[in-house]
Amino acid sequence: MTTSCQPTNPIRSAHLGARLLIDIGNSRCKVAFFNELEMEQWLGSNGSAPLAFLREVIGERHFDIVVLSSVQRYDPNLVAYLEGRARKLVVVDGDTPTMLRINYQTSDRLGADRLAAGVGAITCFPREDLLVIDFGTAITFDYISKEREFVGGNISLGMNMRFKALHHFTQGLPLIELEKEEEIPCWGIDTRGNITAGVVRGIVQEIEGYITKNQDKKIIFTGGDAIFFAKLLKTPIFVDCNLIFTGLSVIAQSYAE
Repeated sequence: MTTSCQPTNPIRSAHLGARLLIDIGNSRCKVAFFNELEMEQWLGSNGSAPLAFLREVIGERHFDIVVLSSVQRYDPNLVAYLEGRARKLVVVDGDTPTMLRINYQTSDRLGADRLAAGVGAITCFPREDLLVIDFGTAITFDYISKEREFVGGNISLGMNMRFKALHHFTQGLPLIELEKEEEIPCWGIDTRGNITAGVVRGIVQEIEGYITKNQDKKIIFTGGDAIFFAKLLKTPIFVDCNLIFTGLSVIAQSYAE
């Protein structure tokens, strides 16, 4: 879709308060359109490359602030495109000022998504010790103290990565593509059931172990598989699939004039 009149100067024509937040993960690119702190629209890619997807959904629109969180390698063409769409472009990294104090020996290597999720978590629960579990391509576990310190974290294999590893490193096991609504058996009675139960129940046991050892913390689930695994657990869990966008919106607000 095109229009007959497009802004020509991104600095002068950007609508003040209009913000674009971008989360580029290992598997998908997601964007959220905000008016200050209120989300107006959310879109996710379906396999297309991030730059192509962004050009498709953004077009020639301009924004007051664009905030980019990406775990992929730096793409100068993508950054140049976004610079042309924004009065101010913020690329989140270890040097980005946030409310978090990072206790990380290589702060520049802490993923932008984990940093943004941490900011989102302390925004939602400002006076609690937190364990943020992000279910994406990888599963990350991040401990954030009530003093707003990123104490540390762990990284484990995500669900689809486990399915792919079983297929890739064996000669006889098929690649499983799980349907989220299918029932997960306690014990598989065929190869598919064995793999499905082994992977999914294994992750559930892993998560339950973390929850048991961190009962003094508020547990937050986020990421694409968060709701799926929250339903398999008996423990009440706070789920916020947009936690990264909450954090990115707070970061954007700090750059607002």
